[in-house]
Amino acid sequence: MALPRHIFAPAFRHQRLGWLFAALIGILVYVASFAMAAEATLSAITFTWDKGMETRMTVEIPAVNDESSVSQADRVRQVTSILRAMPEVTSVTPVADEETARLLKPWISSPELLKALPMPSLIDIERKAGSSLTANAVEDLLKNTISDTHVDDHAAWLADMSHLVTGLAAIAGLMIFLTGVTLIIAVNLMCRAIMATERDTLALLHSMGAEDDDIARNFQFHAYRLAGKAAWPGFAFALLSAGILLFFLRHFANPESLRLLHWIGLGAAVFLVPLVAIWIAAVSARLSTLKLLRAMP
Repeated sequence: MALPRHIFAPAFRHQRLGWLFAALIGILVYVASFAMAAEATLSAITFTWDKGMETRMTVEIPAVNDESSVSQADRVRQVTSILRAMPEVTSVTPVADEETARLLKPWISSPELLKALPMPSLIDIERKAGSSLTANAVEDLLKNTISDTHVDDHAAWLADMSHLVTGLAAIAGLMIFLTGVTLIIAVNLMCRAIMATERDTLALLHSMGAEDDDIARNFQFHAYRLAGKAAWPGFAFALLSAGILLFFLRHFANPESLRLLHWIGLGAAVFLVPLVAIWIAAVSARLSTLKLLRAMP
């Protein structure tokens, strides 16, 4: 028996039950979408860092206060010669002073202060893939010539960053899981409330020959309609929040370094959140209604 689609519409509007349900759906979709987008963004940034910096080190030669004995340029040339003679080093590139100043600009906004600071000299080196060469070994070798040299191994802090992103991914997964559970509970409570107020209507429909599946399908339609209206605004606000997050992270990664395929994958993963939320709301409404109808005397 096909029931009119609007038969339970007044019940969904009763005491603003439908509005509260839609607001809850929007909030849950926002939380889940933002958690997914933020985790995907951080994972993508870590991916680009791993690909470009896992075999690289940076040698820092502090600026000397008095160049009467050895100039900073000579110190850089000595270190560069030693590095290029190392068999496990494939590339040695001194970083221009202008590039070093550019790297400091996000933290030092005053141009006058930036010019007044003693700027260290940086040398970017790349070791062979799979090499066992460590930053400490390079630093110990260089200190025989330039005692205040410091070597930073990017692989070390990249590993710490990877662990952090893995932890955040686990938290994001937990948030998405709890969002789904909350959504199922909210749908179940909504169905219980509506069926409690529409008990006489349900009894009349049963006496007219309506099957439980027909009634459950009607509830499913209304849950689908309300969830669809609320999920997409929540999804849009989540994308806006993720865009703001990406804006603040622009100094730490270049979004253009990701291939189009990566962006498509990230977009598809995030886009699934509202679709899954709508599907969960509709299916939960149907299953909850069937369970409650079968428990009715």
